[in-house]
Amino acid sequence: MNNYIGLDISKASNSIYIPKNSLETEIANTDEGLKKLYSKLKKLYKKEIDSVVFVYEATGSYSTLLEYFCNKKKIKCFKVDATQSSSFATSIKNRSKTDRADARMLA
Repeated sequence: MNNYIGLDISKASNSIYIPKNSLETEIANTDEGLKKLYSKLKKLYKKEIDSVVFVYEATGSYSTLLEYFCNKKKIKCFKVDATQSSSFATSIKNRSKTDRADARMLA
């Protein structure tokens, strides 16, 4: 399960949780920010980079750039409906509602 990367997407930035080494980070919600994230993941996952999966909550048009990027780089991604995400967070008793906590929960 170390290959599921949780992303909490907002207009200006993305909070990221990378289970391998329990790394929490934030990047700009831009093409350049996604390229930096991908470079970091390639260094961290090396030969396993093809098994990386992005999991994110649908946030209107803010996730469009991520979807385009994943398609271009052939990264698997799963879009989770906001209602499903909220219900899952409640079921695991995740009461914290921060971007970092959401990214960790999605991973």
